[in-house]
Amino acid sequence: MSKTIRELSEELGVSKTAITKFLTPEKRKLFAKKIDNRLSISDEGVTIIRQHFLLKSKTKIDNRIENKSTVVDFKNHDFDFNNELLSTLKNELAEKNKQIERLQKSIEQQNILIDQQQKLTLQANQKIENLEANLEISEPQDQKKETVTSKKDEPITNKKVKNIGGNFKNTNN
Repeated sequence: MSKTIRELSEELGVSKTAITKFLTPEKRKLFAKKIDNRLSISDEGVTIIRQHFLLKSKTKIDNRIENKSTVVDFKNHDFDFNNELLSTLKNELAEKNKQIERLQKSIEQQNILIDQQQKLTLQANQKIENLEANLEISEPQDQKKETVTSKKDEPITNKKVKNIGGNFKNTNN
């Protein structure tokens, strides 16, 4: 049964223009007859036009499927790349955390050493202060003895007395 371009376009889901473009003048001579301002396409022409547009639509579907699979492949590739990147970043983060822990332990050890050093310095300063206090207490008694002996032995003069190595010397020469 012959069909018009409009009927074929509705059946195949393509535009009338697409069918008209497909029907070149040679194909029109072979498959179409003009009836009342309309082209009537013979059964043989309808079959050829169907095959053509079905092949085209199948190709389009195949291309869409291929494009989708390409997109899926691309997404899979992106997913793999992102997983690799994530894995690398996790490893680097773990390494950085280990470095931070080592640095914190080192800082704690240094703080302990600084605290110990401060305690030792404080103890040393206290011992020095105690020794200086003992020297001040014992020094006036020694000086009194020296001045008493010097008053007996020598006439009264202004004498300076120096403490050198625990021995008092008369510097009046």
